[in-house]
Amino acid sequence: MKRLCLIIPLYFVFQSRTRAQEFDLSKINQKVQQNISYAVKVSGTVKDSVSKEALEFSSVTLARKGTKAEDGINSDSAGYFEFPKVEPGEYTLSVFYVGYNRADRSITVDSSGRAIDLGMIGMYSGSQKLKEVQVTDYRRLIEQRPDGIVYNADQDATNKGTTADQLLRKVPMLTVDLDGNVQMRGNGNIKVLIDGKPSTIIAATVKDALRQIPSENIKSVEVITSPGAKYDAEGTAGVINIITKKNLMKGLSGAIYSGLNYRLEQKTVNGYGGVYASYRNKKFGLTGNLGGGRWTSKSEGTTTRTDFPGTPQESVLKQTNNNTGGGPFMWGSLTADYDIDSLQSVQAGFNVNPGNWKNDLDQHTSYPKMGLDYSRVNNSETPRSNYAFNGSYSKKFRSNPKRVLDILSMYSIDNNTSKYDLTQWNNVKQVNDYQERNENKSVNKEFTLQADYTHPFAKHNQKLETGLKYINRNVSSDYALSNWTMGTGSDFIPDPARTNRLGYTQQVAAAYAQFTTNISKQLSAIVGLRYEHTAIDGSLRDRGGKFNSSFDNVLPNAILSWDLKNFNKLKLSYNQRIERPSITYINPYTDFSDPLNVSTGNPSLAPEQTHNIELGYSTMLGNSTINLSGFYRRTGNAIEAYTEVGSDGVSRSTYGNVAVNNTLGMNLFGSTRLFERWTINLNGNLYYKMLKSGGLGIENKGVQYDFNLYSSVKITDKLSAEGFGMYAGQQVMLQGTQTGWYFYTVGLKRTVLKGKGDLTLVAENFFTPKIKMVTDYTYLNANFRSENMVYARGFRISFNYRFGKMSFTGPKKSIDNDDLKENKGGGQQGAGGQMGGGGR
Repeated sequence: MKRLCLIIPLYFVFQSRTRAQEFDLSKINQKVQQNISYAVKVSGTVKDSVSKEALEFSSVTLARKGTKAEDGINSDSAGYFEFPKVEPGEYTLSVFYVGYNRADRSITVDSSGRAIDLGMIGMYSGSQKLKEVQVTDYRRLIEQRPDGIVYNADQDATNKGTTADQLLRKVPMLTVDLDGNVQMRGNGNIKVLIDGKPSTIIAATVKDALRQIPSENIKSVEVITSPGAKYDAEGTAGVINIITKKNLMKGLSGAIYSGLNYRLEQKTVNGYGGVYASYRNKKFGLTGNLGGGRWTSKSEGTTTRTDFPGTPQESVLKQTNNNTGGGPFMWGSLTADYDIDSLQSVQAGFNVNPGNWKNDLDQHTSYPKMGLDYSRVNNSETPRSNYAFNGSYSKKFRSNPKRVLDILSMYSIDNNTSKYDLTQWNNVKQVNDYQERNENKSVNKEFTLQADYTHPFAKHNQKLETGLKYINRNVSSDYALSNWTMGTGSDFIPDPARTNRLGYTQQVAAAYAQFTTNISKQLSAIVGLRYEHTAIDGSLRDRGGKFNSSFDNVLPNAILSWDLKNFNKLKLSYNQRIERPSITYINPYTDFSDPLNVSTGNPSLAPEQTHNIELGYSTMLGNSTINLSGFYRRTGNAIEAYTEVGSDGVSRSTYGNVAVNNTLGMNLFGSTRLFERWTINLNGNLYYKMLKSGGLGIENKGVQYDFNLYSSVKITDKLSAEGFGMYAGQQVMLQGTQTGWYFYTVGLKRTVLKGKGDLTLVAENFFTPKIKMVTDYTYLNANFRSENMVYARGFRISFNYRFGKMSFTGPKKSIDNDDLKENKGGGQQGAGGQMGGGGR
């Protein structure tokens, strides 16, 4: 009844209005039409323009012409993107992907209401112009990916004339100290790959290898903080993948590059030069790279060890060191690839890396407790030659080209002969009272066979990745030492205790599976599992017996990614990683080269296992990007070096699974462009480290931090200026600490020869002649301090010239052995047997 009372008055009101004015249906329809939204869906798929492979997680922006970007999204794992509601108007759609040039498309959305499917948007790596896609040269210096970040090294002119160890200082989440030791978020247990695989150039220490890679050869650096199951399990902190420049262009093209570096205080000149050339037609490609250089360094330092401090037995051992090292190195590679048809391709390659490092060490030792006062001159030489052969076969299935089978193999040989002559001068008796000679011949052979298969599913852009891998490493090392002591005659006498033959074999078998899916339009997931079995057999054939071990590891990983729209992204990841001890850690040989500081390996070491959790957030605001991540890392059986000093005054160092390491930290980096000509990047790390060894009764903890700032200004179309500065605070180790340090550069880059050449001049630490690095350790019954002077002031100049005609073609896949805990050359004092005894 109430409803009826309401309806009747409304009816009469309506009738009275229609009588007062004519009822015009066309006007009503016009009003309705004005209120209808013509918003339509705009979609497309981002792919490699030649290989037609999907470029997952591409950045896509949509801007109304004459305005800044209105909306931003990321493509899914199949390269597909979708803007669900776009109002009528004129727009510019832009696509960004690391390693490719930006693609722009003009879009007109009319009032018809029809959805717009752009189809495939092909991305190119060259500076070409297409009819419907405009390609520009600009790429962001730092780009993001679900498992880490990418630093585009070729976009930073101050890298010219440097080597890889200097370049890595600019990469977010990485720290490289003045001695070249690399850490990722405070942890040196990382794996360094070159083009996704280990290189024979990564030899005894990572830092020595990085010094042999010119920055001109590096295109980008991938920092993988959350490695998936398809990566080898090694590297508890993560993986660094150095991507070198490759010519994937049709025709003949290449580049000539060179650089010189002069250190003022050291009065040393380092330099390198090389040529890169490539020929490619429709199906066949041939690429070669040949170059060489020379590295020279000088250093000086003092070490002081106070035994039994604060007791009547207190004594002091003091040593001063002056070191000069250097030598030539070379690199060469030749790679051929052939496309059998549109679905199959093969590739074969050869690399060579010879070199010869010479080192002269002058050392003075004073130890009153033992009545010792002598000077030593040690002249050493390490000629080496590395060879590597690799091949691969790739097949896409006709039923679905996204189904891919890859078979890869690699075989490498590392020949290394190290030798030295040592002479000791007795400062008390003023006579030459001791000499020794050593030669160590070693051959390292490695064989790898790997198969990877990718199977896509139509539903939710899912894909399954599986694979098998086998690695066989074989090391043989023959070392012999002879010595002469005053009063024993004129001949050198072989020392049986320091002469032996080492045989070592390591076999690794692995299998993995990884599944990727879109849970919703905004949420995607990657889950995986990897199994690895390791078997080790070794022997000291003349004396020392055999040592062997085996272990199995099952390692899960997971990544959840939320696309919050407008380039707001959230990521949560978890993974387990291991660090297998390499031969440097387990070789039971004892190094007596310094009789007061001896070291040995530990064949009983087990692999350390680490749990990593990371929560990350990233956003893009106009021309600025910001990434903030928090992480927690726990290693329950960490391999640490530790040292004890005995009552005989000899310090003995070795390795053990002796610590529990916990790290809680955060990383922040941002990038922005101002006035279209000025780029600024800021990167910072802050973390709290807790290291504890119950068995040794040792505990250490503290805050570590580092930050760097990069700025680039384009003065004219041909001239640009760039600067870089960084500071790293105190480092915390199990038995000690190391002081902080800083580094800075300013450079100018000039484009010459009609844009085909670049001339770069850079000044380094020009206000700082030298930096003192102080390291303090607390041992059982002793304190140790090392003071080293680092000379970093200098200038460098580089010149690059590009030649040839270019036209893009697709990439090839390579093998990656990212395993083994290697000696990074830094960290805890002493410890560890040399490869094959290190000749001492």
